[in-house]
Order: sequence, then C-alpha cells, then structure tokens
Amino acid sequence: MLPAGHPYASVIDRVARPGRYTGGEQNQVVKDPVGLRCRIVLAYPDVYEIGMSHMGLKILYGIVNARADLAAERAFAPWPDMERELRAAELPLVSLESATTLSDFDIVGFSLQYELTYTNLLLMLDLGGIPRRGSERGEGDPLVVAGGPVAFEPEPLAPFVDCFVIGDGEEALPALMDDWAKMRDAGLPRAERLRRLADRSGRYVPSLYEIEVSEDTGLAVVRAPADDTVPYPVVRAHVPALDAFPYPTDAPVAEASAIFDRHAVELARGCTEGCRFCQAGMIYRPVRERSPEAVLDTVMRGLRESGYDEVSLTSLSTADYSAIVPLVTELMARLEDAHVSLAVSSLRAYGLPEELLGEIERVRATSLTFAPEAGTQRLRDVVNKNVSEEQILGSARRVFARKWNHMKCYFMIGLPTETEEDLRGIMETSTRCLEAGESVREDRRRPRVICSVSSFVPKPHTPFQWAAMEGMTLLGEKQRWLRAEAKRRRLELKWHDPSASWLEGILSRGDRRLADLVELAYEKGCRFDSWDERFRFELWKEAIEELGIDERPYLATLPVDAPLPWDHIDPGLTKDFLAQEYRRSLRGQLSPPCGKPKGAVMHPASLAEAHAQEQPLVCFHCGVACDLDGMKAERAFFHEQLDQIARLRPEAGKRAPLRYRLVFAKEGAALALSHLDLVRLWPRALRRAGLRVAYSRGYHPHPLLSFTPALPMGMASCGEQMEILLEEDVSPDELIERLAPTLPDGLRMLECERGESRPLSKRLRSFRMRIDFAEPEGVELNEACEALLARATIERVRTRKGRTRRLDLRPTLLGLRPAAPEERGVGDRSAGGVDAGAGTGAPGAEERAASVVAELAVQGAALKAGELVELLGGDPSTTHALRLGFTLEGI
Repeated sequence: MLPAGHPYASVIDRVARPGRYTGGEQNQVVKDPVGLRCRIVLAYPDVYEIGMSHMGLKILYGIVNARADLAAERAFAPWPDMERELRAAELPLVSLESATTLSDFDIVGFSLQYELTYTNLLLMLDLGGIPRRGSERGEGDPLVVAGGPVAFEPEPLAPFVDCFVIGDGEEALPALMDDWAKMRDAGLPRAERLRRLADRSGRYVPSLYEIEVSEDTGLAVVRAPADDTVPYPVVRAHVPALDAFPYPTDAPVAEASAIFDRHAVELARGCTEGCRFCQAGMIYRPVRERSPEAVLDTVMRGLRESGYDEVSLTSLSTADYSAIVPLVTELMARLEDAHVSLAVSSLRAYGLPEELLGEIERVRATSLTFAPEAGTQRLRDVVNKNVSEEQILGSARRVFARKWNHMKCYFMIGLPTETEEDLRGIMETSTRCLEAGESVREDRRRPRVICSVSSFVPKPHTPFQWAAMEGMTLLGEKQRWLRAEAKRRRLELKWHDPSASWLEGILSRGDRRLADLVELAYEKGCRFDSWDERFRFELWKEAIEELGIDERPYLATLPVDAPLPWDHIDPGLTKDFLAQEYRRSLRGQLSPPCGKPKGAVMHPASLAEAHAQEQPLVCFHCGVACDLDGMKAERAFFHEQLDQIARLRPEAGKRAPLRYRLVFAKEGAALALSHLDLVRLWPRALRRAGLRVAYSRGYHPHPLLSFTPALPMGMASCGEQMEILLEEDVSPDELIERLAPTLPDGLRMLECERGESRPLSKRLRSFRMRIDFAEPEGVELNEACEALLARATIERVRTRKGRTRRLDLRPTLLGLRPAAPEERGVGDRSAGGVDAGAGTGAPGAEERAASVVAELAVQGAALKAGELVELLGGDPSTTHALRLGFTLEGI
C-alpha cells in the first residue's frame, strides 16, 4: 500500500480510511528540497475530506508552488484511529507529498476556519514534533503561522502561534516565507526574527504584546506596546484585484472522497449585503470580483486538469456578482455537452431572474439553498437581511415550478431581540414555502423544504460583537419545540448542538487567558470538536471548572465603549461604523446593501443597467476605501466582455459511442482506495485525458462505464477490467498513451481492446486469485485442494445489516490448485494488501511457503481468501491475496 521506506508503511493497513494519509494524488507537487529557499507545510486542522475541499488551501498551494525556490506541502489532522497508531508506534505526523515530519519544515501554516478546531491544532503540533507554545520553541524549530477568518480573533491561540497572517494571503504568505528565509540565512536569532516579522502589515506576532484586564468587561485586552516600532493596531493584508492572482486550476485532486467533490471556483470575495451577524461579510470588504473571462478560463482549464463532473461558483453572495446571468448562460453553453453540472452557492431569496434559474437547471439540477435567517420581517430587519416574505415565497414558487424538488432554508435562533413570535415565524415561513411548492408542482413528486437551524454566536468585528449570546438551556428548549413543530408540519429540520455553539461563543470572543482552557481540554482528550460524534462537552466543562474560569463575561452584553480582546486587529472597518449599525439594529432599522445604486431593484439584470447609468452607489463610510466609480466601470466592462466571448463560442458535435475494454493493475498507493473511490476516480481521469465519454439519457445522466466486481480495499490486482463508451474514435494505443499520465500512483494501464459487441458485464464468468499464507503443518497442499473441491457443500454464515444467513458457497468455487512457480512471483511488488476476509496482517516473505490459485465465479457470494485458507488447514491471519485477472466468455 505504501513503499517500504514510508514511515506509515507498517500501520496504514490498520486504519479505516488509509487514503487520507497516502498522498500521490493527481496534480500534487513534489519538489527536491535541494536548492529550495523555504518550505512550508499547509496544515489544515481537520480531517482530509474537509481540508481538501477548502479553497484557501488550494489557492496558497498553487501560489507558493508556482515559485521555483519555494515549496508547499499538505498535512491534515489524523483521525483518532490513526492518532492511536502513530502514538503506539512513536511515529510523527508527516506531509502527504514527501512524508517529511512537520518539525523539519521551515514554516508550519495553519488555516483557521472554525473555533472548534483549536484542539486539532495542538494535536498536529504534538504529533509533528513541535513544542506547543511559542515560548518553548528553539532556534531549530519551524515558524508556526496561522491565517484564515478566525485569525481576526486570535487571542485564545496566541501562546501557540508565532505569527498570525491577518487578511488575504496571496501576497502575504510568499513575502513571509521570503523574509523568514532571509533572516534565517543571515543567522539572526529566533527572537529577533519574530520582532522583524511584525514590520509588515497583516502580521500579528503575539509575543511582542502584553495584556491587561479591562475593568469594564473583565476580559483581557492587548495593550499598545511601548516599542513604537511594533504596529498597533495590526492592519490586515489586502489584495485589491483578484485577477492578479488567478484561481488555481491544477490543485491536487482528492482520490479518496472529499466533502465537496467538485471543481469550486471563487467568483468574488466580500459581500455588499451587510448582515449584522456575518463576520465574513465585514472582514472581507470591499467586494472584489473576478472577471468573467478569468472565471470561464478557470472553469474550463480546471475541469481538464481535475476531471470533475461538477463545477461550483462560490462567494458570500453569488447572486450579487454583477454579471451572474450572462456568465451562467455562457458556462452552461459550454458545460451541457460535456455533462458537467453547475452549482451556484449562497443565493439570496430574492433577485433570482427566471433566466438564471432556467440556465442553472439545464444540467442535473438538485436543490437550491436560501438563507432567510429569521422567521419574521421584524427580526430580518434587525439583522439587516434585506428580504421580504413575498420575495421568499416568490423564489419558492419559481424553484418548485422547475426541476428542483428540494429547497433548503437557513435560519438562526437566539438572535438579538428574538421573541416567541419570531420562533414561530421560522415554521410559518417554511410551511408557506412548502405550500407554495405544492401549488405549482405539475408532477407527482412532493416538494421538500429542509430547515437548517443554527444558534446565533456573536462574532468579533461585526455590529453584533457587543450582543449577548443566549444560554444553552433556552436554546435547547427552542430546538425541541422546532423539532416537534417540523414533524407536525411535514418539514425536515436540521440543527446544531447548542452546547457546541455555547463553546464557540466563548472561544470566538475569548482572550489570551483561554489558551490554558484549550490546552487542558486537549490534554483531556478533546479532538475534532466540530464533529458531533467526537464532541466531548463534558471534558470542556471539566476543564473550565478546574481552571476556575467564569464563562459569563465572554457571553454577556458588552459595553459599546469598552476595549475588546480583538481591538488590536484592524479589519479595515471603523468601530464607530459597527456601533452605528448595532444601534440601528436595536431600533429595527434596515441599512440598504452598500455598493449598489440607490433604489435599484436588487437583481443582477437591473443592477447592470443601473451601473451603466450614472446612478450614485450606496456608501456607509464604514472605513474601507472603496473606488465606487471604478466598481461601476468594471461591472459595465464585464458585461461587454461576456458579449464578445459568447459571439466567439464554437459549436460542439457528437458521434455514436464506441466500446473499449481496459485492463489495469491496482497496487502500491492505490491499495488505499476503495471501490467507490475508483468509481469516482476513473471518470475524472478520462476527462483529464481529454477523452469524450458517452453518457446515459434521462433525468440524471451518468458516464457509461462499467467495472468488474469490487476489489476489497487493501487487496492488489494485476488484472482489473473496466469498460467505457467513447464518443470519439481513438486507437487502443492512443487511449493508453493519453490515459496513463492522468492516473494516480498505483493504477497502471496494461492493455486495451476495442470493438466487442457484448458488454463486459455480459461476458464475465470468473476471476482468479492467488492466495499466499504460512504453510500449515501436516498438510499436503495438493491433496487439501482436491479434497476441498470434492466437497458437495461449503457452508458459511454471513451477517449483513443485522441479518444472519447460512450460505452454501461450493458452487462459486470453480477451481483450486497450488500456484505454479511462474505464478508465485507475479505481483510481489504489490505485497502488503490484506484481504477483507483475512486477519490483520500478512506474513513475512519467509513464512509464505504455501500459495494457491483459486478460480471463483463472478455471480454469487464468493468465498473470501481467509475462509479458503482456513478450509485448507492454514492460519487465516497470515493470508495475503492478489487478484490475477478475469475469465471472459466469447463474443
């Protein structure tokens, strides 16, 4: 499964998802460390599936590796089963690309997306061989950096992080790597290097600042340093033009499944809506859009590089992109023939023109998600959600009148000034959406409305940063009432554990003293706190009680004029603007979206017309310097650009599909891939190779591929087969030549043939499997094989999904004999895989004196390799199996 020299080779077969730790994905970058100026490991403090879906990691990975003298690799938090194996074997956490221990990098860079990943950061430092606290690190230890939205509230992690990167990282991270390498090469001591790092904007070095407890709040705030060369406040790093940093199209492609298994493209950064609870909408101002030409190029090149069959356009408010309708129209014209679906995230419950919905539904429409946030108009005005009840219901009618059968609605409970009427409004609004769907559906499918309800958490750098957070008991009571009401009203409800939200509230408004809490919770065993099944609230409560922490000041209403634990971080907004918005919220006053024409109807088509005219744009003078005239001119240019692109679009042609049969080996790193992983992987590889795969017809078209029966994860094969139908005529040799470079490590093309009239599934008869095991004492192998074949029945008990059945598996055993000498050497380099029916480890080479070849029928429940070994009198725990190939019937 892994090369013998890999540090995880001895433990990888004992974890549930080995593909998380093997690397070798398509598009990964592995550089020779010789000649590199600086190496960083991008450490994501969550599991592989989450981290591989994160756009920020992809952006930074691409930017750093584009430099010949810099290198970026990846590491993710190991799941508890892997942590146990690493600790038991005293193995370190290593990077995916080169299996380098984290402590051997120059810089370890963490991405902070959520407060409940804090303990995972400590886990990765510990397993990576890096002292947890910055004060304990020596001259040879790497620089520990953290960025992301949560870096704007850094104090609970301040003792563990050497330097926070505040704001956009595209320019800031390579510059940080250059500066750190330059000072290291100059021989400067670590303390001096840290002091000099703070010279640039966007860098917060906590060790240079002291704290004091505020009498107004009881919270610890950061003092202005006596040394006037140390910045106070720390101004964020800011990228004014996103097109200066093209979105990556060649990021590593997760071969094991990722949460968002698609090519996601950042359409814009920032938001105009001004929702008073939304931290991202405040700290990422002003709105910066990628040009339509850049988006189209990124989408099409990214699909070729990744092989994905779905594209997602993402931003904080995608419907606000100034050219969203013509952009989606142009994309769908290019994607439809390629059977690539388009997802558009973060749509508002208004401003969705019919032409936009019509374009989105053309290929594999699924569900649309809206965020009314509150159930009554009064409370929507409080939070500054510029949407009315009629706009919500109008969107519901338009959505359900088309292909969509699901509508997801996001709400929050515990918002400032919330009443019982507002809580009832969540169910009333959702019910009206369901009724609106039922009134317009013309088919028999019943519409579904899914309500996702989260608890309000006051976030720093928002107008609600001063608001109190509701207690767990009351939040729990509200959730119970909502669950009962949703069941009664035939609505689907999803909710979040209020105790997790309570802890998030403490940490998000936390001060530096909470670092002791994070560390003690980690020592008690807290890991993956953002996962419901892993969250150990009782351990956090124990830690709070042991440290004597009073959590009330962190969750209470804060005085507007009091110093706050995050005041030393400058996101570009003025505190006066936030206070003004907070006061307006308490009066129930709306603030129109900024950066839009006054009085304009809020959807992209009318916005484009308003921008083309000389209408003034709304500005609240929040402190962020916006070039409003430049924004108007840019958006008018985007529409002109798309008009020109559409006129030059080529027409695509089709032909009748041709059938190809491929034979391939699965070995090495690919043994960590499950059959489902392979089913996802092959269509991507074919698209990366530029091969036009034929698709089925119907509501959900799928690529016309078929596979031989699933190979157990961990078992090697030198004769797997699959069949594909292509809409182009290529020779078998050309197909192999184009396809081979697109496959991940461990998948190897062997042969290809074209022209069979019968599908592969109709021709499969049996498969051959070589089974190696320690030679049993007192057993003559040839006689044991003949005796087993002579049996009339072979009964085995199988349990699946709680049901136990007794099966006669003798009909599936078609042949069994000792392996010939020439067969014993086949596939030896794939050793290490263990059949799912065998023990937990294969024997050493010196023990493999026995080797048999079994032929098993494809149809029916076949005997497992370990079961056959046991029937032959051997020890099933020593079993090692290799699939040799398949027997096919004639045409």
